[in-house]
Amino acid sequence: MIYALENVEALWPKLDRAYKFDPAQNRSIATEVTDTEGSYEVSVVLNEADAKALAGAMRKEFNAQRKDDWKDWQPKSLDEVFKKDETGHYIAKITKKTYGDANSKPKQWMQDGSAAQPDFQLTTGSKICVQFIIKPWNYAGKAGVGLRPTDIMVLELAERKESQGGNPFASKAVGGNPFGLPNQSTPSATPAIDDDLDDEIPF
Repeated sequence: MIYALENVEALWPKLDRAYKFDPAQNRSIATEVTDTEGSYEVSVVLNEADAKALAGAMRKEFNAQRKDDWKDWQPKSLDEVFKKDETGHYIAKITKKTYGDANSKPKQWMQDGSAAQPDFQLTTGSKICVQFIIKPWNYAGKAGVGLRPTDIMVLELAERKESQGGNPFASKAVGGNPFGLPNQSTPSATPAIDDDLDDEIPF
C-alpha cells in the first residue's frame, strides 16, 4: 500500500546516502549503498489524528497480506506502534534498507518540484511531504509493519543546527584559545550524542 503524509516535521533524516548503526561507536555511520546493512531513514512528527489514521492503515494492510502461518499483529494502542514524545506527539520512523541495490535510495524533491542534488542533506525541523510503502513482515517468530520511503519533498527547509558537542564559546575564540584566557588549556570536545531512535520498533 502506498501512503503519503503532507506537511509533517522531519527528524534525524539520513537520506543523502546509506547509513548503518555501528555498535563500537554507538552511532550511525555512513556506508556504501552496496552494504546490505545500510539503510535510508527519516522520522516524522505526527499529531494524534494523523497517527491514528496511519496506524489504522498499517493494521488494515497487515490483515490484507497476512499469511496463515504469520504471527498476529494487533497493537492495542498508538503507544505500541509509535514512540510518543514529551509534547504528546507521535514519532513514526520511515526506513528502507539498501539490500545492496544501487537504486534503493528514496527520491528527494525541492520546493520548486525539481529533483534534489544527489548529496542534498535534509535537515531536522524541515517541513516535508513523504510518500512510503506500508509493508507487513513476518520473520523469526515476530511480525510487524514497515514503512519504506519512496519520495520526500521539501516544503520548508530548516536551518542546519550546530551538532551536539560543538564548542558553545567558539565566537569568543582569541588567538586559538577558545575561552580567550591565559594559560588555559583547550577542553576536549564533548562526544557527540546520536539523536537517532535506538529502540527497536516493529517498523
